Amino acid sequence: MIDADADSQKPLLAVAGASGFVGTHLIQSLQAHFRFRALSRSAHIVGENQGKNQVEWRACDLYSLPKLSEALQGCQYAIYLVHSMAPSSRLLQASFEETDLLLADNFIRAAESAGVKHIVYLSGLMPQSAHGGLSPHLRSRLEVEKTLRAHSVPITVLRAGLIFGPGGSSFSMLVNLVRRLPVMVLPAWADNQTQSIDIKNICSAFRLCLLDKELRGGTYDLGGHVPMTYRAMIQETARLLGRSPYTIQLPWNVFRFSKRWIAVLSGVPRALVGPLIESLKYDLVARPNSLLDRIRIELVSFENSLLQSVSAHGEALPNPRSQTQAADRIMIKKDRRVRSVQRMPLPIAWDAPRLASEYGNWLSHRHAGIVYATRDEDTGVVRFVFLFGKLVLLELTPTPYTLNDPNRCAFYISGGILSRRVDPPGRFEFRVFADHGCSIASIHGFAPTLPWWLYSITQALVHLWVMRSFAKYLGRQN
Repeated sequence: MIDADADSQKPLLAVAGASGFVGTHLIQSLQAHFRFRALSRSAHIVGENQGKNQVEWRACDLYSLPKLSEALQGCQYAIYLVHSMAPSSRLLQASFEETDLLLADNFIRAAESAGVKHIVYLSGLMPQSAHGGLSPHLRSRLEVEKTLRAHSVPITVLRAGLIFGPGGSSFSMLVNLVRRLPVMVLPAWADNQTQSIDIKNICSAFRLCLLDKELRGGTYDLGGHVPMTYRAMIQETARLLGRSPYTIQLPWNVFRFSKRWIAVLSGVPRALVGPLIESLKYDLVARPNSLLDRIRIELVSFENSLLQSVSAHGEALPNPRSQTQAADRIMIKKDRRVRSVQRMPLPIAWDAPRLASEYGNWLSHRHAGIVYATRDEDTGVVRFVFLFGKLVLLELTPTPYTLNDPNRCAFYISGGILSRRVDPPGRFEFRVFADHGCSIASIHGFAPTLPWWLYSITQALVHLWVMRSFAKYLGRQN
């Protein structure tokens, strides 16, 4: 019998990324200590899970800072599990590095304004040396760590490699390859060291970091299984599953080829496979630390981890998120929205309002007599007009949330012949990341009036060309 009074006394913990593999296990594991507010952009997930397991599910667009700030109100703690590799719009003009940066900045700003006391972020293991620089995936993880730490909320970072457990995408990729391939071609990266860990031990690490103030604010590597090469991991997985694939070793990394055949044969989307594969060119082994020492006694072995995470027939169990992804894709396609996130140089001493103003001036000057920007001095409404003002292409109305904010300047896309009127309206924004020496120009939820097939080969390409041209212009201002 549930004690409602006792449950109401538990701290409220927000989980961003609650419907995924790690989030699902964390909610199950930490229920004795916390109440949960699970954040998701998927209406299907919120509808199907609302009221289950005493979890409050909240539909939330993590790209909207006001919506996210509202969703975090009343939460004492938060877990951040977001990695933006899945599509969130029918057209996405962005790399995961740009979207991850923007989402992390939104989350930490929202958490700070909501009074969140502590955030735990799940990052990735980092190499002790990276000749030639980090992969985009690992570089992005570090950038997110830096972004989260740039504000007043204490951040604890947990770094993990491949996580074993029922429903894990990376784990499923490993199992599916071993089960489906009688012959495996192993590139040079298969001889690099890796250290995996069981999802149960990940949950223990989160629990300790959330409950023990002495661990707060640290960065901890997590490795549960004995370190081994990727080749040895594949061979041990094959042995435990009763398989004996023949392996052929290549002297090259051939990442482009690896991404394609692993995505096809593992059943894992290429958008997820690519960044993970590029990170395999390093040795990724956990460094000793106090948190790892505390969970060492309960570490699950490689063999037990694998056997507990597959079916009786040796099949990888499905990701809990996969059940709703098909419905989400249908809704995204029907909604016909666009997201574009472009990283740009940041001229010295420029703020976001100046970037927005200069964009209008630059566009007017570059396309003088064809397209230019006008601004209503009383309302701040900006209109991009065509053919000497006879046609309003787009109308932008300033949002009330970014007035007097030097780091953000945002507008609602409120009219014009190129935009459909939708609820919520699309947004256009400039944001400054002074610590990273860059800025981001983005549109979210834009709904074009043109037929989709025509939009995708005309207006979409023009927008991307214009933003890249403006980025080059900014690069020449210092």
